[in-house]
Amino acid sequence: MKKLCLIISVTLMSSHAMAENNTYIRNGNIYSHQGQFFAGAGVATGSEFYKDQDHKTVVYLNGGYHGEDFNIDLTGINYRFFGDNDSLVNFSAFLVANPGFDSDDADILTGMKDRKISGDLGLNADIHLGQGTLSTKFQHDVTGVYKGYQADITYYHPMDLGFASVVPYAGVHYFSKDYVNYYTGVSSSEVTPQRSAYQGSGSLAYNVGYAMVIPVTKHLDITQATGYSHLASNMADSPLVDSSNQWVTTLGVSYSF
Repeated sequence: MKKLCLIISVTLMSSHAMAENNTYIRNGNIYSHQGQFFAGAGVATGSEFYKDQDHKTVVYLNGGYHGEDFNIDLTGINYRFFGDNDSLVNFSAFLVANPGFDSDDADILTGMKDRKISGDLGLNADIHLGQGTLSTKFQHDVTGVYKGYQADITYYHPMDLGFASVVPYAGVHYFSKDYVNYYTGVSSSEVTPQRSAYQGSGSLAYNVGYAMVIPVTKHLDITQATGYSHLASNMADSPLVDSSNQWVTTLGVSYSF
């Protein structure tokens, strides 16, 4: 799980219905403590994306600033250019990175050409439907690495447990043919007895899971999330991919100031 091709996004609350712990959704992401800087760390563990991956449990770090319209942290940058906290619909532009891989990240990748980190520019629409939020995204590679695009639609339904906020979610993510072949394809020059040639087409991933935020103090939160993805055959049939069933769970803390 050192470098995953799948990014399981989880969100918590529609921005016009903030909980008492100040957790809200913006650009299809979980944010809290609007107008403050934050620093966070935790542990993530999950299934192998590539066969015989070296690392399935890692420590992660995050930090940045979450404002009313502008947000920046280690997961990306976004800016809300239409709507406000009380609007039915918000539109945002965002920039995110896609992780690459090194040939020594997993046994099945040995001898392959390293895949580079890529960057996508995208548009997002958050539609607030009562207590739920429908988030849609379209993003395209602007770094010329995989030269394709991705799209996503996910529904989030927040629930207040009193001591915490929890939101189950379900959605579908689309990877274009160029993305699938860059990160999971095998060219003729990379073929070995254990690794056959593979070129796929556009593929879907079906995602379900939940995220939880537990306020400890005015500034400190405990965060926990678990997600599951089922990869469609166009990606799962790659000789590099360990399984069509992927999961990840995280536990961390976040301090806002």
